[in-house]
Amino acid sequence: MRDRLLVASTTLLALLLAGCATIPSSGPVQQGGLVPADSSADPPLDILVEGPIDGASQEQILEGFLEAAQSPRSNYQVAREFLTPAFADEWQADAGATIDVLADREIAPVGETTMRVEATPAASLLDNGQYEEPDSDAPIPLVYEFEQIEGEWRISNAPTGILIDQVGFTQVFGEYTLYFLDPTHQYLVPDVRWYAGRESAQTSIVQALLAGPAEWLAPGVVSAFPEGVELDPTAVPVSGGVASVSLVGAAFDNVSTVQRMEAQLDASLVGVRNIDSVALTLNGVDPDVPDLADPPDENPRVDPRSVVYDGETFGYLATSGEGIDPIPGISETVAALAPTGAAVGPDAESAAVRNADGVWIARTGEEAVRLDPRENLVTPSIDGEGIVWSVPANLPDQLVWFAPDGTTGQVAVPWSGSSIAAIEVSRDSTRVLALLADGGSTHFVVASIERTNDGLPVALGPTALRLADVSGTPLDVAWLDSRSVASITGLAGGATRIVTQELGGFARGREGPPGGVLIDGGNNDLRALTAAGDLEVQSGVGWQKRAGGIRFVASQQP
Repeated sequence: MRDRLLVASTTLLALLLAGCATIPSSGPVQQGGLVPADSSADPPLDILVEGPIDGASQEQILEGFLEAAQSPRSNYQVAREFLTPAFADEWQADAGATIDVLADREIAPVGETTMRVEATPAASLLDNGQYEEPDSDAPIPLVYEFEQIEGEWRISNAPTGILIDQVGFTQVFGEYTLYFLDPTHQYLVPDVRWYAGRESAQTSIVQALLAGPAEWLAPGVVSAFPEGVELDPTAVPVSGGVASVSLVGAAFDNVSTVQRMEAQLDASLVGVRNIDSVALTLNGVDPDVPDLADPPDENPRVDPRSVVYDGETFGYLATSGEGIDPIPGISETVAALAPTGAAVGPDAESAAVRNADGVWIARTGEEAVRLDPRENLVTPSIDGEGIVWSVPANLPDQLVWFAPDGTTGQVAVPWSGSSIAAIEVSRDSTRVLALLADGGSTHFVVASIERTNDGLPVALGPTALRLADVSGTPLDVAWLDSRSVASITGLAGGATRIVTQELGGFARGREGPPGGVLIDGGNNDLRALTAAGDLEVQSGVGWQKRAGGIRFVASQQP
């Protein structure tokens, strides 16, 4: 057993050195973070594992099984050798995964034929490939039962799915992005999944597209694939860079539907295992439809210039950092409100503004209108429909929206906490990001936005995607792009912590500038504003001042 573990450890070390991966940890995000392998280009990786040895003890069989479960080759063939023949057929290896901290893992007997593993969770993987942060780092007891088969111990019962440590997870599982559509069909919305067995990743992706978006995301997006559609044959072969997808089970008589299906497939598959294009067959026929004249945007961008207020002028900060260019039609109106925070709407034709009297809307060529007179409001957000979102810092469940036509409403929120520091709606208007405090803990979450056909909010999704717990006092959040977000928190002595996280992926932390209070995502170009009024940008491992005398930075919509 020791020799086999040494072989596996040596192999794993070589893989880590080749991939330059670092390891995430449970609890507060630490400096560095995990750098997953590039799933789109790497060949299938497999940790070398061996079957059971003669005369192995229950503990050796359990350790060997956990090690062998890191190899998905041939449907976990080697891992099944550690199971009784009856249970080998029953065990559902693909039912998800518990990702644990190997150094904290404890194995102990709890009976003559039973052993228990105490696993400290770092994350979990659902059966659909969705990666989730744990709600708690309390150890999870996993029970394994044993029987003797022809004088040799074998596992007769075990939890579904696999237990895998953090390092093994990064080598066995690959990260892939599925794409669904916003209800207007203007944007492709990412849904990150993780799959083992990279040689079959394209099949897993198409099957997941047909099954639909993750539960938390589903209320805010749509899929072009009609219900009841199946993959037949149940595999996606790749030849010469072309992935062949054959679907059956619907009429497929709507040209727009087929075009959008192709858009989802192309965005989700091209680049995976060197796939260059997708060949779609519908009920045995190759559909001959033109490309979409206006294809959906995979990653909507905002003006690369920061929108700032210096106490006199509201507008775009000049590229040189010297001077502010007013936004025609709204800058003077915003400045006249003596603002303390703002968010710029689509095409820079409106701005949601916070001042001492509440939240206002300023639109091009119109007088400002007060929308929310409540006290202690956070900086509002504005979405692609021009709808303003507002919530009091001390009442995180009192989220209210205000539409341009005067319609207003309150939505139930899928989060809890004692206070909320910041909110921001994504640039495709399908999701809202929130930074919350709950007692002594701080975390941020993302929830989907369900809308009517007219674009008015109906509700937030009943569940939210919980992101990393972070240390410190919550200050601000920002969208970096369509799939990545960031938060800033304050630490003792004026230090700050910035955590960036891919939705459905890993979190990475770094020191923020001393005295930081706000962040701006730009186009994946993170900037931070300090209490002294300095707008700073990342420069290597440090921060560099770009402009001074700034009161606040405003978020933007495309």
